[in-house]
Amino acid sequence: MSEVIIQQLSDFKNTLTFVGSVENVINGVIPEELKHRRFAAGKVKYGFELGSPQGIYNLGECIIINSLIYSSRTDFTRTSRDPLMWGPEFVTPGMFLIPKTSEPNFSLSYCSLDREFSFNTLYQMIYEKSGRPFAIAGCAELVNLRSMTITYSPIEKENIFSNQDKYFRERERNDKYVNIAFVGVVSDMGDSRLLDINTKLRSVLYYNPYNKQKDPSAQIEAGLLVSHTHAVTLARPIVLIPEIVPQDVKEVIHLMDDSTVRYVRAEVFTMEDLVPYVEE
Repeated sequence: MSEVIIQQLSDFKNTLTFVGSVENVINGVIPEELKHRRFAAGKVKYGFELGSPQGIYNLGECIIINSLIYSSRTDFTRTSRDPLMWGPEFVTPGMFLIPKTSEPNFSLSYCSLDREFSFNTLYQMIYEKSGRPFAIAGCAELVNLRSMTITYSPIEKENIFSNQDKYFRERERNDKYVNIAFVGVVSDMGDSRLLDINTKLRSVLYYNPYNKQKDPSAQIEAGLLVSHTHAVTLARPIVLIPEIVPQDVKEVIHLMDDSTVRYVRAEVFTMEDLVPYVEE
């Protein structure tokens, strides 16, 4: 299987959801109504952004899979013990969520020992096939991984990118041959036909200077995708997300889309709409 295979599975119209906003994360703001509110990871299919199974003083990069949230520790103990946290409940100032009622519209698969694709290239292929903003979740083996991880809980009303020495104390990572599970969101923020949903997607898509993407708040050309992807690194190769248990997970990272894969298997959820999350 040396070609990228994108297969349509259904025409289901997915309405995906969000809590808070990534703007809260970037500006270190915790809305009063979210400071102590806890959500159940088991009530959604997938999710990612910023969260903690503990409290707001330990918010980190996170991902929700298999009814658990995995997040990176950002309190003062981060460098003195395992930075990974996980649990069935979480707090968050901003989270993108895929409801349990969602159905994948496409599958993505690729495997080759001598050719690799960047996430950005794969996302372009999916977007050309689907023609819609989409969320994606799956497993991959990376040839090259580039990532950054927030290391201090953004709760002090400071812009994290304007205070990089405080919030990104650890260097950019560049690793070879890493197994991951990932969840992400992608859209063409310059497509005038998608103005309504792209406005809503600003709750999760943003300009990340480390990801070297265009600023979606500015006027940008159609055809330039903006993505946001998180991942857990795994201690062993795993093909399907349901096979992952906490003992397999090493850490949570913000994955840059120039990271390259030689194997990937994923589900793609095209977005008909995006609405605030209401926990049932």
